[in-house]
Amino acid sequence: MSGEVYGQDIRLGADFQALVAANGELVLSDGVQTGEQDVRLRLFTRLGTLFYDVNFGSLIHDWIHDENTSTNRLGLASELAVRVALDSRVEPGTVVSSVLSWNETGLVIQVAWTFIDEDHPSNLVLEVGEDGTISEVLQDVATD
Repeated sequence: MSGEVYGQDIRLGADFQALVAANGELVLSDGVQTGEQDVRLRLFTRLGTLFYDVNFGSLIHDWIHDENTSTNRLGLASELAVRVALDSRVEPGTVVSSVLSWNETGLVIQVAWTFIDEDHPSNLVLEVGEDGTISEVLQDVATD
């Protein structure tokens, strides 16, 4: 059933390169792992840059050099929540996001959500550097 909901995809590493098994075959993701990978891809991709789906992606890159104000913190947290909630597999009303730190060298943001019919929330903590690079700091996911 899970494969029907989440589909299957080529599993990507932290650097978004395809993972290859020792026998040379591509490693596949399935279940919740596929959904979590899709959320990561959406957040890491700048909105409008995917040529076949200009509505895919996020605008978190736009906050990198902004001032650390309460308005900007709320805007960034809202951007995270909106983009994650766009995934049809995310249970409505379960997305929670926050800015953990923000200074002249970058920011750290956190977002958590629960997929439909899952009892364990997924959690993603991202660090955005002043050069615009986004890296995953922590990912706490349910095991299938």
